[in-house]
This record gives sequence, C-alpha cells and structure tokens, in this order.
Amino acid sequence: METWKATSLNNTKLVLGEGAIWSSARKLFFYVDIEGQKVGLLDPVSGMTKQRQLQEKVGTVVPANDGRLILGLENSISIFDFDSEELQELIKLEAEIPTNRSNDGKCDAAGRLWIGTMNKEAKGAVGTLYCFDGKEVKKMISNRKVSNGICWNADNTKMYYVDSFDYNIKGYDFDLESGAISNERIIVEMKEPDFTPDGMTIDEQGMLWVAMWGEGAVNRYNPLTGELIGKVEVNAPHVSSCAFGGASMTQLLITTASVGLSDEQLKQFPESGTLFLVDVGIKGTQMHPFKIQNKI
Repeated sequence: METWKATSLNNTKLVLGEGAIWSSARKLFFYVDIEGQKVGLLDPVSGMTKQRQLQEKVGTVVPANDGRLILGLENSISIFDFDSEELQELIKLEAEIPTNRSNDGKCDAAGRLWIGTMNKEAKGAVGTLYCFDGKEVKKMISNRKVSNGICWNADNTKMYYVDSFDYNIKGYDFDLESGAISNERIIVEMKEPDFTPDGMTIDEQGMLWVAMWGEGAVNRYNPLTGELIGKVEVNAPHVSSCAFGGASMTQLLITTASVGLSDEQLKQFPESGTLFLVDVGIKGTQMHPFKIQNKI
C-alpha cells in the first residue's frame, strides 16, 4: 500500500473546512468553511488564500462555466461572484425544512449539479440527494443521513457516492444523457465505524480518494475490488474533503476541521482546521463546471 504525508499550509484556520475543488479555468482551488460561513480560494503556486464572508452556512462550492461560483447555501442554490461578492439565488432548496442545510455537491460531465442535504445536527435520515440542471431540482435519492462525496468515472458510466453514516461507498450505473442512476450497490465497506467517510474524488486510473473524518487520512480505494490501496496521512483527525489540481493535476488539496475536537486534541493537533497539500504523483481527473443554460 502506498503512503504519502500531507503538509499543512498554516495560512488559514477553518472551523469546518469542506468542499475542496479545482477550477481548471482559473487555475485555483476553492473551498468552504461551513460553520465559519465562508468561501475561499487557494493559489497552489504562491500558497495565497483569499476568503469571502457570507451570511449563512455554505455546504459546497462548484465553479460555473462563466467564472462565477455555484454555492449550496442553507436552503438555496445560488451563484456568487468571488471578486465583486455579488450573490444571486437561483432556486430554493428545501426551504420548507429549516432544520436541514445543503452539504457536499459536484457537477457531472453535462454540467448538472448533484447536491445533497442533511439535518443541521446530523440527526436522522431526513436529507435528499438532488440534481439541478439550471432549471429544476430533481430528487434522486431520499432518506439520506449525511449526503457527502460524489464523483464519476472517466467514461461517465458509473457514479460513486458517500452517505457518511452508511460507512460505505456506493456505486451506480449512470446515464450521462438523461442523468438517470440505477443498480445501486456497495462497492467499498468501511471496516472501522469510528472513522467516517466524507468528501471524495477520483484519479485518472479510476481509483477513489476519500477523506476519512476521525482517522486523519485520505484513503485511496479500488472501486472494482473494494481494496484499500493507498493512504495520505494528515496531521489533523477531522479530514473532510479532497480535490486534485495544480499544473500537473497531481496535487491533492485536503480540507480539515477544528470543530468537535477537545482542548486536549487541539493541543495535540494544532494544524486542525488548516488546508493541507500533497503531490501524490498520480493525476486526478478534471472536475466539471456547472453549465449555465441561460444568461443569469
């Protein structure tokens, strides 16, 4: 099994870092701080970070094809201009359930946003995985606990998905044209229930990289066998998301959280809540931007 060691950038401190993603167009990483109500960017060349303060929790960030950002806010999907800070709501999301909020989300190759919801206190199976094509939101999977990592294989025939409290990774057959999913099955079982799968990405070889909350690691799994084949060690227990990027697409940005740690744990792991980077020497796949159908 291959192992790597991630390095903390130590240039920002997040309460609940999440939503790592690479913008190929802007050559920047983006991320969110859910509890801190912030969206941020990282230039991997200079190490510079910039953050914007929002007025509510933000569960995910995805670049749009016009340079702006799609945000999953507490009860809406909105579009955000990082430079001007102009925020515009696109569509309501579970406005009738104020105890829920959006969580992780990514776009498929057709530019549709797949985004999940969850109870704000992570209680019960009251969330849903949705698909938003720019016009309407469709329910795809109901009764989700903590809807999290999502990605697709290179030929867009498979979708992989994490509901954290199921302690597994599920696979689906995926139809790119219609966005339909079918044939749900468990492809990776987590052997340690104390460690919770969180955000996820995929590399060019089709292997899955999963942030492991509580373990201080990003695990690399083979979706064909379910085997653990690699591990990135992170000097912070609450690892929340990961994304490939950089000039060669071999850098892995890893977000962590300081929330939920005792004073003793925070002393033991002072880098908790910081951003980590590691070059794993394996190329990741490009993430797809949100496709804006009409001028917004």
